[in-house]
Amino acid sequence: MIQFEKLIITVLLLSIVSCGQKETKSEKIKSKSNNGIQIGLIDTIHSKILNQDRELIIYIPESAKDPNRKRDKYPVVYLLDGSYPFLPFIGMLKQYSEMNDTKILPEMIVVGIENIDFNSRLMDFSPTTAGSPEEYGGGNKFLEFIRTELFPYIEQNYSGSKNRTIVGHSFGGVAVMNALTTRPEMFDNYLMIDGSLYFDDNLFLENPKYSLKGKDLKNKKLYIGIANTATYGSNLESIKKDTIRANKYVRHSLKLIDQIKTLDTDLNMEWKYYENDTHGSTAFSAQKDGFRFFYSWFEFKDEHKYRGESFIPKTNEDHFANLTKSHFKLASQKLGYTFKPEEQWVNENAGMLLNYHKQPEQAMELFKLNIEYYPNSPSVYKVLADFYLSQKDTVSAKKHYTKTLELDGNSEVQEILKKLEK
Repeated sequence: MIQFEKLIITVLLLSIVSCGQKETKSEKIKSKSNNGIQIGLIDTIHSKILNQDRELIIYIPESAKDPNRKRDKYPVVYLLDGSYPFLPFIGMLKQYSEMNDTKILPEMIVVGIENIDFNSRLMDFSPTTAGSPEEYGGGNKFLEFIRTELFPYIEQNYSGSKNRTIVGHSFGGVAVMNALTTRPEMFDNYLMIDGSLYFDDNLFLENPKYSLKGKDLKNKKLYIGIANTATYGSNLESIKKDTIRANKYVRHSLKLIDQIKTLDTDLNMEWKYYENDTHGSTAFSAQKDGFRFFYSWFEFKDEHKYRGESFIPKTNEDHFANLTKSHFKLASQKLGYTFKPEEQWVNENAGMLLNYHKQPEQAMELFKLNIEYYPNSPSVYKVLADFYLSQKDTVSAKKHYTKTLELDGNSEVQEILKKLEK
C-alpha cells in the first residue's frame, strides 16, 4: 500500500527557498500552523524487479498545486542519492523556474530515489561485479526498475512527462554513465558530477562494452562537472599526464571528455572544471550550470526586445504575439509535448503593450492569441471584450462579452451587455 507523508523543512530553512518572496497573511498562518513549509512528499513504491520497497522524495512544482495553472505534464528530474542533493537542488530549481524575474528553466517534478543503505547504493549504481559480486553488480537491475516501474508510476501519478534528466554525484556518476552507455533512450539529459570513473579498472574508459563508440546520441545532452580534488600545484595539463593517485577523479573525467570528443555520436556535451570547489561543493554549481545547459533554449530571450519603451517592431515576425508563438512552438518540440504560456502571463504582456508601449494593435494580437491557446476559458474572451470597449469598438466588445456568457454565466458581464444594448 502506498504511503504518503509530508516532508516538513523547518522555518530555519525558509530563507533558502523563499528568499525575496512576500508572504500573504494566509501563507503566514499556514506556515505557523505547520511550523515550517512543505517542500515535498515522501512516497513509497514496491519494486518487483528489486524485490524491495523503495522510498522516493518528490517535489511538485508550484503551478501543479493550482487547478487554474496546472500543466498537463512536467519534465522530470531523477536524483540519485535521494535526500542528499534534494534540498539544494530544489532551492536552485525554484529560483530559476518559479521566480517572476527569472524563469529560465521549466518547472519540473523532482524524484529523489533514496538508497536503502550504503551497501545497496554500491550494488544499485554499479553495472559490473568488479570481482566482488556480494558488493557490486546490480546496476542493470536498478536501471530496469527505473525504466519499467518508476517511470510509469511517476507519469501516471504525478503528471510526469517523458522529458527526463538523471543526476548522479560521485559513485552516482557510475549509474549515470551506465544509463548513457547501455540505455541512452531512458533520459534526454545526463548530469555526472565528479563521477567515480575509476570503478572496475576504469570501466567506462577501457571496456568497449561500456563505451559510447558507435552510439547514436543525437538529441542527448551530457554535462560533466569536475571538482578540484587534485594535489596542490597541479593543473589540468599536468593532471592529464601524471599518475598521482589523488588526481584520479580529475584525470579520469578529462580522459572521458577527450574520448567523447573523438567519437562521432552527435552527443551534445559540455563540461567544467570547478577549480575553487571541493568534491562536495561542486554539486550545487554543477547542477545549476548543467540544467542551464540542458534547457538553454527555454528562456524567452526575444521578449527582452520589449523591455525598452521605445522598441518598435520592423517586421511582422517581431510582433510580440508572433515571437510568443514561435518560442512556445520551439519549447513544445524540445519538451516533446504541447507547452504554452500561462493565460495570465499572456494577458499581462498584452497590458504591457497597451499601457507601456502604447501599441493597441499588438495588444489585440496577443489577446487573440490567448483565445487560440485557451478557447474554452471565459476570461480570455472577457479581457478581449474589455479591450474592445476601451477602444470604443462596441460591436466587437458585445460579440466577445456574449461569448463569455456562453461559457460562464457571469453576472458582471450580463450587466455590461445590458448597458451596451441601451
